Amino acid sequence: MEKKTVSRSFRDGVVKKPCSPKALPLNKSAFSGVQRELPRSCHSSSQASHNWARRRLRELRSRCVARKFLYLWIRMTFGRVTPSRARFFHEQRILQKVFGEWREEWWVSQREWKLCMRADCHYRYYLYNLMFQSWKTFVHQQQEMKRRLHRAKHHDTKQKMRQAWKSWLIYVVACRTKRQMQNTALEFRRRSVLCFWWSKWMWRLGQAHADHALHAAAVKHRALSLQLQAWSQWQEQLLHSRQERWKMVIAVQHHQRWQKQRSLKAWLQYLHICRVKRWQNGE
Repeated sequence: MEKKTVSRSFRDGVVKKPCSPKALPLNKSAFSGVQRELPRSCHSSSQASHNWARRRLRELRSRCVARKFLYLWIRMTFGRVTPSRARFFHEQRILQKVFGEWREEWWVSQREWKLCMRADCHYRYYLYNLMFQSWKTFVHQQQEMKRRLHRAKHHDTKQKMRQAWKSWLIYVVACRTKRQMQNTALEFRRRSVLCFWWSKWMWRLGQAHADHALHAAAVKHRALSLQLQAWSQWQEQLLHSRQERWKMVIAVQHHQRWQKQRSLKAWLQYLHICRVKRWQNGE
């Protein structure tokens, strides 16, 4: 009977042994963090919840880092076993001994079975309730996470569509501007080429008019020079013909004068001969 009670007391001590001082604050803080992270209002804004979650994560991170360095300091100061752990183990052993003695007396009174069953039922109910609350919290967090993920995806899609729409509008405006600038450049190029060739054509036309005027002046000058040359030649020919005619007139007059002189000399000789013959005949 004593062995059975001792084994049961040790079993109960193992079962109902509290958690280590390292795990207990973490679980407590995690559970309190989970309870605090439950949304109290369904209609709170996403920005406020996001800021609260960030502050809560920062607080949990700072607590975890502080706890980690605290345990490292305790281990480096007091060794592997801390004084609090030794004190806890001593108190646990004393409680086990006291509980064993009390349980021995209580088992005699036959009330331990009912209380154990009631405690087991209460513990199971507590565990089931805790599991159910944790499951509800987990489901609510998953739903909230899915809702936020869906909202984030929808917002990202809207932002991407808006960015794509803005980029497309910028691209269309840039294409229109480039097309307008290209048309303006082509029109300016066409006008500049037209002005260049128009000025060149006008210069060629003016040069052609000047060449035509010079050619006309040259032709006129050539005609005048030819007329003057012909006039001078005609005057020379006229003068030469007049001189020839004058020479012929002079020659005819000279020939007539010579003929007259010859005939006069012949008549005078005839008269002289006649006078001589008459004189001779008269003697």
